[in-house]
Amino acid sequence: MVVIATLLAAVCFAAFHVPVPQRRGGRWALVRLEGPVTRLLGVGYHLLLLPAVAALPAPAWATAAGFAWMLLDVVLDGAELAGSTIDARPLRDGVHLLACVWLVCAGWTAGPVPGVIGTALALAFLARFGLDATRRPVPPRLLTVNALLNVAWMLAIAAVLG
Repeated sequence: MVVIATLLAAVCFAAFHVPVPQRRGGRWALVRLEGPVTRLLGVGYHLLLLPAVAALPAPAWATAAGFAWMLLDVVLDGAELAGSTIDARPLRDGVHLLACVWLVCAGWTAGPVPGVIGTALALAFLARFGLDATRRPVPPRLLTVNALLNVAWMLAIAAVLG
């Protein structure tokens, strides 16, 4: 059950975060899904990861950070679905600081592959946080790396929990 939920989470996440080629105006471009469907997929992704947060061997405080990440991102996605007009990005950046704690701790307690991927993903989150905090633009390439690392993380976790 945990493995299936984690793999479904990876599919939900990839569906709106990993850019896909699309032809626009006679040219090919990498695009991401947008709109309310992305918020629904975001809610699904975070809820589907709850069993993995509970199953991974990590210190209680790191597991708490993982649950806080899932909970708070669901709240932000739900608020946007309900019509909130606040800019949730700074809040999401703050939530991702908790994600970094869980990714590194749970990753290394699960093994070297999840440890490396979780640490790399945490560093990508921190880079994005640093750029946003200093009001500098986040390069699209960083967002793509972040998305690919997130999918790799979920696949590695599914493998460990399988």
